[in-house]
Amino acid sequence: MQEEDPAREELKRIDHLIFVTLKYTRTADIIRTIIGKFILTLDHQTEKYYSLQFERGKIKETPRVPLMRMKKLEQIHAKDSKVKDIIDFYVQLKAIYNADFKAKEEYRKNVTLVTKGKEINIAMLKEYVNIIKEHVNYIDELIK
Repeated sequence: MQEEDPAREELKRIDHLIFVTLKYTRTADIIRTIIGKFILTLDHQTEKYYSLQFERGKIKETPRVPLMRMKKLEQIHAKDSKVKDIIDFYVQLKAIYNADFKAKEEYRKNVTLVTKGKEINIAMLKEYVNIIKEHVNYIDELIK
């Protein structure tokens, strides 16, 4: 039996959270959980990238801290604008996740997680899922 890809497993969980859990539990906490899953998905994918690069002897060590892994990835692929977009998106997600937040229209159709700099609603989460999927696929291309 083949081992499942952790990033792809997280994507399945994200889909479930958005299309099932949010349908019945419209809270800002669920939105925050989904953002955490986005971060975890990108962490898993970069971890996979580094472990394969290490196995191939292309790098000597993997940074331990996820944010440092992202920054190092940006250095390795300095001329790649897609990698820069991935890192910028990751940093933005971390800022949203770690910020103080409050809920707007909780338990209603338009539930929104409000932080100092950004408001995240269900429609945005669905856009973010597509962005995350593109990023995961792109990192897979970098691995090949």
